[in-house]
Amino acid sequence: MSNIGEGAAVEDDKARPLDQAVGVAGGSALRETRILREAILNSADVAIIATDARGVVQLFNTGAERMLGYAAGEVVNKKSSDALFDPLQLIDRAKALSAEFATAIIPGFGILSFKAARGIEDRFDLDCIRKDGSRLPANVSITAFCDHKTEIIGYLIIANDNSAVQLARDAAKRELIAQGMFRLAVEACPSGMLMVDREGMIVMANAEIERQFGYACDDLIGKPVDMLVPARQHRQHAAHRKAFNIRPETRKVEARADLSGLRKDGSEFSAEVSLNPIEIDGNLLVLGVVVDISERKRIERLKAEFVATVSHELRTPLTSIAGALGLLAGDAAGKLPASAKRLVTIAYSNSQRLIRLLNDILDIEKMESGKVVFDFKRVEVRSLVEQAIEANRAMAKGGDVRIRLDSASAAIEVRADPDRLLQAVTNLLSNAVKFSPPGEEIVVAVEARNETARISVRDHGHGVPDEFKPHIFEKFAQADATDARRKGGTGLGLSIVKEIVERLDGEVGFDDAPGGGSIFYLDLPTWARAVRLESRFAGKAQFRVLLCEDNPEAAIVLFDRLRQKGFLTDVALTANEAVARVAATPYAAILVDLQLPQGDGIDLIKRLRAQPQIYNTLLVVLSAALDPAHDETQPATLLNIVDWLDTPIDVARLVRVLDRPIARNGHTRPRILHVDSDPELLRTVARELRAKAEVMSVDSVEEARRALAANRFDVAVLDVALAAGSGIELLHELRNGEGDAIPLVVFSPRDENPAFAVQVRAALTKSRMSIDHLIAALRKRLAASSLSSNDRDVA
Repeated sequence: MSNIGEGAAVEDDKARPLDQAVGVAGGSALRETRILREAILNSADVAIIATDARGVVQLFNTGAERMLGYAAGEVVNKKSSDALFDPLQLIDRAKALSAEFATAIIPGFGILSFKAARGIEDRFDLDCIRKDGSRLPANVSITAFCDHKTEIIGYLIIANDNSAVQLARDAAKRELIAQGMFRLAVEACPSGMLMVDREGMIVMANAEIERQFGYACDDLIGKPVDMLVPARQHRQHAAHRKAFNIRPETRKVEARADLSGLRKDGSEFSAEVSLNPIEIDGNLLVLGVVVDISERKRIERLKAEFVATVSHELRTPLTSIAGALGLLAGDAAGKLPASAKRLVTIAYSNSQRLIRLLNDILDIEKMESGKVVFDFKRVEVRSLVEQAIEANRAMAKGGDVRIRLDSASAAIEVRADPDRLLQAVTNLLSNAVKFSPPGEEIVVAVEARNETARISVRDHGHGVPDEFKPHIFEKFAQADATDARRKGGTGLGLSIVKEIVERLDGEVGFDDAPGGGSIFYLDLPTWARAVRLESRFAGKAQFRVLLCEDNPEAAIVLFDRLRQKGFLTDVALTANEAVARVAATPYAAILVDLQLPQGDGIDLIKRLRAQPQIYNTLLVVLSAALDPAHDETQPATLLNIVDWLDTPIDVARLVRVLDRPIARNGHTRPRILHVDSDPELLRTVARELRAKAEVMSVDSVEEARRALAANRFDVAVLDVALAAGSGIELLHELRNGEGDAIPLVVFSPRDENPAFAVQVRAALTKSRMSIDHLIAALRKRLAASSLSSNDRDVA
């Protein structure tokens, strides 16, 4: 038992002071008692330290050695016990005791023994300082030893390792701090945060939710979340919640859905909601983040109205003004005096600059909103670049700059819209000309990089400043606005390039050119790579479609292309054959040419829609004509026909017909555009549908165009025989924000179908699209229908 230390060992019968304190009285009894005492002390799992009256260590058990890292021989009779504890904490203890007892505490061991010396039980937390300098949290108690005369002859210090308790305390403290910070963050969050349990009951709401909905938090907790949703959306909201419980994952509620929040006062606001699953003790909770997007919607409406104004109210008269000024500048009205001609030339130049600005604004807006239709074809890049160079030589000459095609340029084929790609290259050339010093040369190159074609334009200008590089492709971005204005820059050219190239599945960028200037480039996947990527869909889709086409040559072209893209295609050359096939086979989509033998296409649509098995089948109207330039069939803009009804209209039937697209809309209150010159019918339809949809009623083609420019519609109802103008003019304009055909119900006079079929076919040719674009649109529509159907099944 040597661990107790030499100061604790007794070799004769003369008792040490500590022996006296415990009443040991000599001889063998003393030795037996000492052995028993040592065994007990060393078996304890706590630090037991005995000191004399001055605090010098007299006993140091095995537990103390383990806790503090000292051997007993390094401490006994060599250290004062206060040296084993944190001195700063001892000073703090001295201050507290001095205040408590209104007396000065003697520094040193007296800080530890102050209460024990007065017979007061003393237990406190204190950090031990280990031999290696590390700290060990401990719970310490001190008791005084007295002799038979009640004089203090020493002290017994017992220290328990308190590190686990301290760790728990620290963890609890950190948890409280974290919870407090989390509550502050949740309350300070600018977005509404709402937590709902599996049954749809609200369990948490932050201050922004209170502000958005007008309820106090106590009025929300424990209440159904449906109270914050308009009644018309309860059913779809319940379906969303059920689907989320089945497949919980972080997601944003469908972006295209016009979700609405219902305030306490009954008013509504447009909302965007993100859902996040949280599992606590095996229970699924849903954290919803709610953003009030009313202001965003208002800005979008203002933007749409502005674009419509620019397009219809500014560009048209400005084009006329520029044309008139151009004729005057060219002496078409007779030779002008030199001074007058100079003024006319200045006006003409500035009108052209304004037209370019308006066109750029319209282009960028249409591209960002997805309204620009891309006609993808097989394009040989070098030839297209040569065409762009020739088209811009006059502009370069005006800036005293030369444009040259690098002789090493390769002939590479890509999949692109040639007109849009030409626009992108032209914008790069225009940018290079504007910022090249007079007398310099612009070099254009086409090179192959693995499976990518790179078109690069190298100029010898001042280069792009470092601070401007991150913003070079942003809208209205100009490194030197003064110089850009002097040279007629709008700050939109490179932004348009970026939008075009990204729509072509490519990338755009720039580098500093060796010796000064910049190299702007765009990379596009080669034709082989693009086809390979497209072919991935072919093995997966396998939608079955029916093609109703009376032109065998056109039917063969479409049949082959549809088959290549993974569609299983049946062909019907007559209306009767089409009706028979639909009766026998389920189809994902039916494509109808308007001019067919044995009954025109409009009559076929009516016969098909009369069959209940194709109640929800996508029915696409197209017309085809042989394009001699490309020697392939070019379908015109497709129409997504819900039904074709004879006039006068049976309103009850119309409401039943509109139930289809309204139901498929799924997650929002649908918007219907009704174009008709009959005011009574407009009022009746709006009244009958107002419980299910928002109806915008207009009575002319011009009003319809303004409505389409400023709003998004889910369904259109069109009378093609308007009192003023022809509704047929609108057919190729009925598109949503992504450029897709809006589902359409058409009215036409009874017995005039063949004549209208010819007119509709002619109207559709105003906005041609390639077969590839037709198939892409068809694929997108079917994929969306399939997803919507799956959602309904889950719900």
